[in-house]
Amino acid sequence: MIDPTLDTRSPSSDRRRPIVVLLVDDQAFVGAAVRMLLESEPDIELHCCLSAVSAIAMANTIAPTLVLQDLVMPDIDGLTLVRAFGTNPQTAGTPVIVLSGNDDPATRDRALAEGAVGYLVKLPPKAELIACIRQHAARTGGGDTLDLDVIDGFHEAGAPDFTRRLIDQFIVEACARVQTLHDAADRADGGALKAIAHSLKGSSMIMGASRLGALCAQVEDQAGRGDEIAPALVVEIEEELVRVQHALAAEREGIGHR
Repeated sequence: MIDPTLDTRSPSSDRRRPIVVLLVDDQAFVGAAVRMLLESEPDIELHCCLSAVSAIAMANTIAPTLVLQDLVMPDIDGLTLVRAFGTNPQTAGTPVIVLSGNDDPATRDRALAEGAVGYLVKLPPKAELIACIRQHAARTGGGDTLDLDVIDGFHEAGAPDFTRRLIDQFIVEACARVQTLHDAADRADGGALKAIAHSLKGSSMIMGASRLGALCAQVEDQAGRGDEIAPALVVEIEEELVRVQHALAAEREGIGHR
């Protein structure tokens, strides 16, 4: 159970999480080259996966902001992997950018049709690679648990006390809803799961907790179809709420010191 009174003071003074990039390419040389291109960007964190068959599992573990992937690999066809990222619940909203040695327009069109959001010919110029990563990271909140622009908007809309009270109200209500979500999952109560997830999704999006909202949207969608909710998904929601609590607590402490 998540405790709404949990001490969520962050030990770090860094307000933003890094942009987490997962590179899937069977050539270690490509990974080394991409790492060199990105080494000047301290907020971009690169993870390399040499095996396409391990890519989904690795993505589920590190929750990347976006994926860079090759198309020609020995164990899985690249277009199959693009589709797999799109159908995997934990990466369905993660941008996939193809990084291919093939600059054929027809291949590019097929990759985009299968769900890729971008197509780069390797190795791209450093500025082009970084700009592409930042463009698509911005569309997903930069990998942040919390969209700080939303919190800044609260500061502008009301007095500091308004933001503090709003944060406190959200944490209390979100903790209660996650507990009832857990209980409903134990009972396999699809109707309750759908209603609770819908409510928590809405308040999470209002607070800028987009990843938490996206996870709740998965539960709402699955419960609406009558699917069984995987226990791991409920655990992931609980863990994400703890991260949101830490982020909000850091913001709350900073109010009045901007």
